[in-house]
Amino acid sequence: MLDDPAAIRKIDRSDILSVMERMPERLVLAPDAGSTCHLSVDRPANVVFGGVGGSGIVGDILSDYCRDAIQTPVAVCRSVRIPRFVGAKTLFVAISYSGETTETLDMLEQAKHAGSSLAAVCSGGKLLSKARAEHIPYVKVPAAMIPRLALPELLAAASHTLAAANILQDCRTLLEEARRSVREQINNVKVSVNLNQNMAKQMAAALVDKLPLLIGNEESISVLRRFKNELNENSKVPAFFYTLPEAFHDDIEGLKVLNQLSRPQPILLRADRETEAEKRTGKKLVEQLSELGFPPALHFSGLGEDRLGWLLSAIVFADYAATYLSLLRGIDPTELFSIPGFRAIRGQV
Repeated sequence: MLDDPAAIRKIDRSDILSVMERMPERLVLAPDAGSTCHLSVDRPANVVFGGVGGSGIVGDILSDYCRDAIQTPVAVCRSVRIPRFVGAKTLFVAISYSGETTETLDMLEQAKHAGSSLAAVCSGGKLLSKARAEHIPYVKVPAAMIPRLALPELLAAASHTLAAANILQDCRTLLEEARRSVREQINNVKVSVNLNQNMAKQMAAALVDKLPLLIGNEESISVLRRFKNELNENSKVPAFFYTLPEAFHDDIEGLKVLNQLSRPQPILLRADRETEAEKRTGKKLVEQLSELGFPPALHFSGLGEDRLGWLLSAIVFADYAATYLSLLRGIDPTELFSIPGFRAIRGQV
């Protein structure tokens, strides 16, 4: 079915696979970002990205990238209250694709009262109106997209806010390098690549009627979280992830019972800079999963030498696998059943 374009079009009515295939061309800076997002802060003591859902994952990706690239701490806040350390030396970047996310608007207001330097990333809504009215630097991304599909636009815009604060250097080159890795991965997993050569399609087929158990290193948690989110939103299935080495100290103790309660399918994210010790540990983990009766673990990874490109290309693989799984389940990946009602509780659009 995944090699049948007509069958895919009947389910993927919004043609999101075509949108996903254009990701490299969309991973670019907004042309007017330099004029709307000129920050007065120079190298803040810390950066906090405020956002939830598909917008919040942007902060996770940049946090994972920045942990080895810069010395400035970068954190993500998904709470209704910002941390106490957010203050006058903080750059607070509010990210909401719609510009209507209640939690993000509340966090921005708190950061303003804390005296933080502010920036906003959105496509419109109350956040854009507030930024313009209060002279908050902002980057506007194209509107009328499915929020979780706007990842490249949001990421490029958020990267610009870090460059504007002199935290990231040569943002354009950074994005160009990432585009090469993303393009290479898409060429491996796009819909025109048949199942027998397409590892993302093969992974989706292996996940039918299974509970995805995602496992990977802590420093690539953005990839694991994004994969889980896409399995939830696109495929409409539960999924969860373990990070290493943390899982070896707690999570792993419950695996035996997990295999008795459900049909888990382990999926390992291979590290981009795996040490020999990490390789041995990973091998031992796979062996232990097999001893507990788990099916053979599936593997995936990012591509390229550049860290941001590696993270994004790993996410591309995960996005495609989750979308293919939704098609195999006969579900339009863009349709939402439960989320709109819960958003309404918080006053979101």
